[in-house]
Amino acid sequence: MTDKSMPEGEIRMMQVTHDHLLNEAVKITQPADGYRVGTDTVLLAAAISTSSGRVLDLGAGVGGVCLCVAHRHHELQVTAVEKHADLAAMAQENAQVNGVANRLRVLTTDIREMPPVLAGSFDHVVSNPPYHNSHGTRPRNADRALAHMGEDTDMVDWVKAAVWAAKPRARITFICRADRAPELISLFQQNGAGEAVLFPLWPRHSSPAGRVIIQVRRDVDGPGAVLPGIVLHRDDGGFTDVADQIMAGGPLPLIHPARPLANNRRRGDAGDEA
Repeated sequence: MTDKSMPEGEIRMMQVTHDHLLNEAVKITQPADGYRVGTDTVLLAAAISTSSGRVLDLGAGVGGVCLCVAHRHHELQVTAVEKHADLAAMAQENAQVNGVANRLRVLTTDIREMPPVLAGSFDHVVSNPPYHNSHGTRPRNADRALAHMGEDTDMVDWVKAAVWAAKPRARITFICRADRAPELISLFQQNGAGEAVLFPLWPRHSSPAGRVIIQVRRDVDGPGAVLPGIVLHRDDGGFTDVADQIMAGGPLPLIHPARPLANNRRRGDAGDEA
């Protein structure tokens, strides 16, 4: 559901739409043009199984991932980092509208210039970084180009920021284009995060995966795994039953086969015994 209007406050000069995620449980105000939250946002948020502690969202935009995570896990404290003041202001407004401002803090800063106090302090770090190759055709819309290709950051900057902010043995979860998965996993390994789990997102049956979710752990050098993933759409274009459950707020089954769920937690989560 979408309706266009001009809200009051810092963002009133920007044309925005008011949308919903998770079967209208989460309200999102976002720019009418440029990058817009959608399926990737919900899928990435659904991959976060950490139910308590602190979560960091790098490049949070208007807060789509943060809000979905805060809605699904009421005990979490969430920090959103967004360098662009207009998007950060919108994320803060979205947190207030959804009643989670007491658990969702928005920082307007570059991922490469985060406050030192944040180093090694998060139980889970999540990001939907600019994952299109910077040498490709740049979208005409400046906001969309920023979200897809970045401004002056490369994928390695996002990896370094995530590893820097994560606690030892904490999880880091990114979504990216499938063709960049080997590069992303290699960058994580080079910067001290391993035990990579790759979760493909298949657009339809018999179609190549377009996106993948990759989860690693800081200071863990264990074997990785490629999971079956999920098929998102039926041939008629609608969501499959599994995807529909996730879009409604259900979890995404991203579980390392060597670390099954026990008492609703993964063995080896930050804070647990290894």
